[in-house]
Amino acid sequence: MAAYRQKQIEVAIEDLGEFTEKGCGPTGAGLHCRKAFLTLAQIYDGRNAPGRAWAAYESALTFPPHAEDARVEANLDRMRQSLGETHDKETTRAPVIIRYRDEVTEEYNPRSVVISLDLETVLVKDKDASEFHGPEFHRVYGGSVPAGEHVLLVEMVHDCKAGGGVRCARSHVRKAWPFVSVAHTPATIEIRAYAEPAAGDAPSRPTLELVAR
Repeated sequence: MAAYRQKQIEVAIEDLGEFTEKGCGPTGAGLHCRKAFLTLAQIYDGRNAPGRAWAAYESALTFPPHAEDARVEANLDRMRQSLGETHDKETTRAPVIIRYRDEVTEEYNPRSVVISLDLETVLVKDKDASEFHGPEFHRVYGGSVPAGEHVLLVEMVHDCKAGGGVRCARSHVRKAWPFVSVAHTPATIEIRAYAEPAAGDAPSRPTLELVAR
């Protein structure tokens, strides 16, 4: 965060993005992750990029300390409203397809998954999400959206398989990504759930990856 303090904003965005991508996953220690996401959110907030700021505020809430969550949530609500107003003003649109697959290793059972695009929930499986487990992507959304910034939010739960014979703990992952749709340009968003190996003999932990094509 030294670059941010020195007003080297582009360098700060690159450094903070790399840090959060590598160090703030389910098997990471999470040290300084909240501060890093909040710094990114403040940068994007100041640049009138509500989608990116929304995703960063959302990500910050998943890390401790939580004493000031109410303030972060207020900023998050403000960014949601700002993005909605931006969408209302936009006259051009873009086709978007969202696909999802779960390839988390066999010691886990997919319990639930909820996927939201901006303020719209596009998938809810709250009891058994095993139909999405396998090598194939499943289309969960197809439609036209306003050109510009958007936010995808995914929340998933995996339970340990009974009698799995390995160390395991229930996993709850909530992750947000910003993306930009280009007017009249089709885009496919692929969301992949997989197990990220941990250091030493610690068990792997489910996590998420998003690729826009």
